[in-house]
Amino acid sequence: MQMAVAISYFHRKIGPIVWYSYPEEALSEEEKGHLADIMDQSYEEGFFMHKFGILTSMNYYFEIPSEWARGNKEMLMISLILDSAPQLGFEKPIQSWAESFANRLKDKNEIYKAFYNTDDSQVSIEDHQDLKDFSKNIRFWLKELYWVAVEVLREKTEEEKWAAIMSHPQIFKVIKKLSKEPMDLEILTKWFITIFPKFNLTEILKELEEQKFIFINTIGQVTYVLLVKDVNIMRVPPDVIIDLEEDSPDTSDLTEIYINEVRDFFETYTPTPLDSLTLFKLFADPKVYNVISQLREGPLPKEKILSMVSDISSKSLLKSLDLLVSKSIIQEFSYSGEFLYLLRTDVILTASFPEYLKRLIPRDMKGYIARQRSHKPLVVKEIEEKPDILEEDDLIEKSNYNMVSAIENEIDIESNIDENRKLISESFKTLIKDPEEKKEKVKKKKKN
Repeated sequence: MQMAVAISYFHRKIGPIVWYSYPEEALSEEEKGHLADIMDQSYEEGFFMHKFGILTSMNYYFEIPSEWARGNKEMLMISLILDSAPQLGFEKPIQSWAESFANRLKDKNEIYKAFYNTDDSQVSIEDHQDLKDFSKNIRFWLKELYWVAVEVLREKTEEEKWAAIMSHPQIFKVIKKLSKEPMDLEILTKWFITIFPKFNLTEILKELEEQKFIFINTIGQVTYVLLVKDVNIMRVPPDVIIDLEEDSPDTSDLTEIYINEVRDFFETYTPTPLDSLTLFKLFADPKVYNVISQLREGPLPKEKILSMVSDISSKSLLKSLDLLVSKSIIQEFSYSGEFLYLLRTDVILTASFPEYLKRLIPRDMKGYIARQRSHKPLVVKEIEEKPDILEEDDLIEKSNYNMVSAIENEIDIESNIDENRKLISESFKTLIKDPEEKKEKVKKKKKN
């Protein structure tokens, strides 16, 4: 879904016009003309919706006091424009945000000056700085409104939906348990109650069935739970390194820094279940996912990343950035006088049949079922079921994930460590070529 925000005002000579819109290139002149026509038909303060073509606008008309306007008031309208029908009930938060925006302008003395130009007769030289400052404030507030709407309206990707499910330790553990083989529901229930006495397995299985993760079937007197979609998550070297190398030879020193950061990490990285759960938790956070998506295109200045969210959300985003740094997902460094963030490790989510089902599938069908970049999951070791009981307080909203220490003890990472390291190594070699080859490639490009 594409969207834009705009603020229109009644120009004393030419009538209603769109004063500013964001993103700045999102609306055509024809679409801005439609907004002006909508405002021309508004007489009372309030919220209303309007549809023109494929676009839907949510508008709030209001007035602010002004010493320079006729009737001592400026007529304004704030609009959110969408290219599809909004979600049911979404107009209520939009109306609330629009009212807050209007009240902010009403409470700001002399904010009306923002809508005038230096060549207007009412404006003196002493007013020039006010015009500039107030204009900057309103544009910033409008961008803030845009990012608040984006955070709420943006449709989640499949990756985010999977991560939201797998980020819960109790669900993560059930999925890993079922990835071994189908289980008798009664046996699974007894095991689950022992591990997670404060959670409801029936509700979890209902959600997993709705999301097509599992299939529940009764044969005779026994009900079985079968896992049909095994979701895994793994760190991989970022693809953007290739683009930087090929498309930006002028910043070869930046590319070299980037390569070294990525190489340093993967030389010592070992996949673990605890790391997988951490990654799922991070990807389930929309703000974190937005940052990772942007950094997949290349390193970004810190200020630009912060501009992606509202001012209200910036403090929360800074905490998310610090967390991503601590988890070695991103790296902050100084380059050419500014602070940049780069994606130190990308993360991919893959969905495939569990291993026990793959063995039953004809070989010529596996290519259609498994994802192209599917990675072999960690091997699970059969051991005696003597798990520690985990308290509810240890399971909810804990960033350090101490509560899954029991999971670590049940997984034999050593049995698959060589294969995982080999997989990462091959992936990294594909991205990072021999240093001498790189130098020759850069020389050839400069000659051309």
